[in-house]
Amino acid sequence: MQRNLRKRPAFRSLSAGWVALFLLSNSAQVSWANHVHMEPGPFLGVVLSIAVNPLNPKTLYCAAFNGGVFRSKDYGKSWTAANEGLPNRQVFSLLINPGDPDRLYIGTDQGIYLSADQGASWRLLTPALKEWNIRSLVADPTEDPRLLYVATDQGILKGKENNWKRISKGLASKDARTLIISRHGELFAGTFDGVFKKEKKGSSWVARNHGLEDKRVRALAIDPSSQSTLYAGTASGGVFKTTNGGKEWKAANRGLLNSTVLSLMITPEPYKALYAGTVDGVFKSLDGGKRWFATGQELPFTVASLAFDLSEPRTLYAGSGGRLFKSGNAGEKWEEVSHQVNYFGSNPLSAKQ
Repeated sequence: MQRNLRKRPAFRSLSAGWVALFLLSNSAQVSWANHVHMEPGPFLGVVLSIAVNPLNPKTLYCAAFNGGVFRSKDYGKSWTAANEGLPNRQVFSLLINPGDPDRLYIGTDQGIYLSADQGASWRLLTPALKEWNIRSLVADPTEDPRLLYVATDQGILKGKENNWKRISKGLASKDARTLIISRHGELFAGTFDGVFKKEKKGSSWVARNHGLEDKRVRALAIDPSSQSTLYAGTASGGVFKTTNGGKEWKAANRGLLNSTVLSLMITPEPYKALYAGTVDGVFKSLDGGKRWFATGQELPFTVASLAFDLSEPRTLYAGSGGRLFKSGNAGEKWEEVSHQVNYFGSNPLSAKQ
């Protein structure tokens, strides 16, 4: 086990307003948008991650920074706090293990926590990462789905259970915000110094920033039908697109009315569409970013997280502040689905419901 992992002070409790500043700042060069607004809501924090069980889409999870984890067994009609064994509610990210949907991981400001029972209980995955800010998690699709890659503010790590090592060689900035992985095992990291790529068998990261006018990357997405086509959402430059694995980027912002992009998502065929969550709501493109249009006038301004139902890609979810919204028609209309929440924990619910 790699034991020489430098610890840092934990990112402690923040109000929703301060989290809004955290999401939108971190650089003196950030252009402040017209609307910087985080709606309060029943999830007691800012929803930074949403996940839909791929085998049972009735089951949803929301991870809220400051509120912890919440679970729904009925498409979001009702929710229960799922924080048993979780001492830290400062949750950045949530991942359903692709090989075992009962197995969940969350990244917090004090390491990674694991649930093997659909969120009914949690345990610290490894003491080695106990005081690391885990901002993004992805699982290896080519080998062992329990093998994870994690982005932190001190670089990128690879491992499972108690066996972890740094894989930050070549990164110009250790301030990693997001990770994605292709189905071939290629890794892409979004940092505040641009996009970096690591081949599956590669030993170091390579910068992929030519044409990327804003290097403060907050979100990444891979086109499911073309693994060399990626999109990057930036702090104040909008969306950029590459069709050659990051060798060349071009701005893709026509019709995008806000340039602060916090989340990106691509739904697959036959309802293929690209979505961007901004501080002015959700925008949608049907032609790979050539043209955007606003969706969901019912939504609040700031949308920090997006997800879709794999079995029905027209069903979308958007996290805004402490609230969750759902669309059943690919974003044409949205409604809030976070009204009914049981805050007393997940014990009354069977994990196998």
